[in-house]
Amino acid sequence: MREIKTLMENSYRGHPAFSFGVQSWNLPKERLIVFNETYLVARQLASTLSTSGRAAQWQELLKALDDVFTTFEKQSADEYEARFLLELRSASLRLLQDELQWYSKPPQTRFLDLTDERVRQSTARMLRDRHYFGNLPKAVVEELRNLAERELAQCRVNAAAGRLKREDLSVNSGPTVRKIRGVLNKEFKALGVLDVVSALAGRRNTVTGLALELSVPQATWWKNAITGLERAPQTLYAHLDETVSCPKSIVYLSDVTERNGPTGCYPGAYEAMYLNPLQELIGRAVGSVGTLADSPLKYYYAKQYHQSVNSENFRRHFMRLPESLRFNSHIGWDVLPGSDLESQLATSEYKMIGPAGTFIVFDGAHLLHRGGLMEQGERIALQVIFSDTTLTERTLGKMRRMLS
Repeated sequence: MREIKTLMENSYRGHPAFSFGVQSWNLPKERLIVFNETYLVARQLASTLSTSGRAAQWQELLKALDDVFTTFEKQSADEYEARFLLELRSASLRLLQDELQWYSKPPQTRFLDLTDERVRQSTARMLRDRHYFGNLPKAVVEELRNLAERELAQCRVNAAAGRLKREDLSVNSGPTVRKIRGVLNKEFKALGVLDVVSALAGRRNTVTGLALELSVPQATWWKNAITGLERAPQTLYAHLDETVSCPKSIVYLSDVTERNGPTGCYPGAYEAMYLNPLQELIGRAVGSVGTLADSPLKYYYAKQYHQSVNSENFRRHFMRLPESLRFNSHIGWDVLPGSDLESQLATSEYKMIGPAGTFIVFDGAHLLHRGGLMEQGERIALQVIFSDTTLTERTLGKMRRMLS
């Protein structure tokens, strides 16, 4: 795969919706280097340092991040730019803290059973390719469909009534979800899936978060919202997940074809982006800017779902970031139709097409992916999150955000 980093930069430069003729904020190169090098050291040493050592490392990293944002704030032109930077700094700090807490836990793999050749091969694929595919037995699929039928019936009623938000067509809590989670954990254990994701995470993982989701062609949340383009990019909704700590799975409970929302992934795309640490952090945080109910940017942006870039005001702020930091984890909507970037990604996409029971297990933070873009029929799927079995309330809150 050609280096996507250069293609991304060229795509933003040539995209009419991102061209404002304004100068990006200046960032001295040494400040970016200081943050990136401090981050890499903190991540590498996180599990070996004492509590006081980690605290000292955190303070050093925090200062490096503050220096970057202070530099930008001095160049902000108005109160909206200042607020953009304030919220971006806050979101970046939250993600940074979550990451370092994650990496501070020493890997524990002694509990893994990798004697099964199938599990060893799947683990090797997961570690190398960041994903692998599998199938549930038909009897298990039938059991899951029976458990889900009542909730699916209500989702279909909602769809028929024109209630098409993702929260209207999905369920991520309650007794049905708990029962489905129990069945999945049992079957994923038997298939070795739990061993594979545990090997990836470095600690024992189980299915801890789950959403049952109905996708229908009437839903338009995923469609392109940038006006003035002759057509939408072929990469709509391609994204990386916010959190690095929770592997994921998508499980089909209905047959899925090219036309009814197959999950797609882009192997190697993340690696070809060559994101520097601060660029990646900002890219995963920037989508949350202007989403809080009390944010003065909420109505100033009027964003649509994850499509921050449907807002011209957001795009203007985004393009004030230096090119070395310009990245949006939900990049699929940003891609310029007809660009080399679109061609490269479209060519590399692998679509998971198959009968009910087909599933993918993947590292959502490091595998560009998308799904649920419906043209006809319906798609029934389980969105699954794996995590450490010893969950804190903070982790539970993070998982609820991911599923909603």
